[in-house]
Amino acid sequence: MKNSITTILVDDEPLARKLLKEHLQDYPDIHIIGECKNGREAIKAINKNKPNLVFLDIRMPGIDGFEVLEKLKHMPHIIFSTAYGDYALKAFEINAVDYLLKPYDRRRFSQALQKVINRTAKMDNEIDRIIQVLQQSREQGVYHDRIFIRKGKRIVSVDIRNILWIEADGDYTQLHTNNDIHLCNLSLNALEKKLDPSRFLRVHRASIIANDCIDHLQSDGEGGFVATLKDKSKVKISRTYASSIRNIIW
Repeated sequence: MKNSITTILVDDEPLARKLLKEHLQDYPDIHIIGECKNGREAIKAINKNKPNLVFLDIRMPGIDGFEVLEKLKHMPHIIFSTAYGDYALKAFEINAVDYLLKPYDRRRFSQALQKVINRTAKMDNEIDRIIQVLQQSREQGVYHDRIFIRKGKRIVSVDIRNILWIEADGDYTQLHTNNDIHLCNLSLNALEKKLDPSRFLRVHRASIIANDCIDHLQSDGEGGFVATLKDKSKVKISRTYASSIRNIIW
């Protein structure tokens, strides 16, 4: 899976939750972040932790599984897990991923999990497509004022003015800001073409720095420099790009 999947287990029977955990051991990219023994606990835990997936029993004391869904502010993928088959139609009417009828075996459990994985992969691809469109939505010759990145299942923008330096990370890049490091789906070469060269300077085959974020330079003894930025980060300026720096500071 491209990204890990978080899940909460909701069942009033401890043995049922234990069985779910045993089956999930076969899926290291699915992380259990909570267990709930009733509907009230489930509503609180799901709204707070926003899991990608919930295994949800239907018949529970107090609030049943369907009532839980009515009170959710965050709607994850739902796999119902119940001993009663008469709720299946209603479950699929609310777009549940699957309906596990107890007792079920590992093969049936695997089928349900694969549906979640496929939906998650499809969602990831759609997010990547949207980011690509957003990255390209500029007229030629007009430099970007923000870069769009993925944060889990969200698309967020990073203000160009907050970027101190940019580092190559394989086919991707890391955007270093004052408070965080963001992974961008563009390569360093592709990103460089979208940045205003009066503000950003290529200083190494693997890095770009913001001109106004340089605090001071120090010779590296090999014809290049080491730039110390305002946040105390140190970025190597190779000899190949040293002349570009000289043109700016002298």
